[in-house]
Amino acid sequence: MSISLRTNIVHHAIMKEEALVQFKLLLPAALKKRLETHATLNRRSLSQEIVVALEEKYPAAEPDATSDPAARLLFWLAKRIRRRTPKPGSARERQAALYESIASDITARMEAIHQSNQKGGNG
Repeated sequence: MSISLRTNIVHHAIMKEEALVQFKLLLPAALKKRLETHATLNRRSLSQEIVVALEEKYPAAEPDATSDPAARLLFWLAKRIRRRTPKPGSARERQAALYESIASDITARMEAIHQSNQKGGNG
């Protein structure tokens, strides 16, 4: 079994999406220096600065048209929390991730009910 496959199994089977994962990252020296400068200015660790930059560049996908009001409210609350850029791993960040997780679960369950109703004749 390849290392890549084992890593994938660990990430999908064992780790939760909110869990922090440590890995080695190689950066050009000049980029690392710029990141350290910004981290100092923003009163964050280098790791936190990198996470914030990546979150801004690659935001979590928002559902296009969540029809369930509870899910929409939870996504909205998570978005409000994330606007203040909570520190990675902080209680506020975990709260936003929990809201998103619950909203995604509601959306998936409502979609399953909808599909079940279509197959069963809306009965």
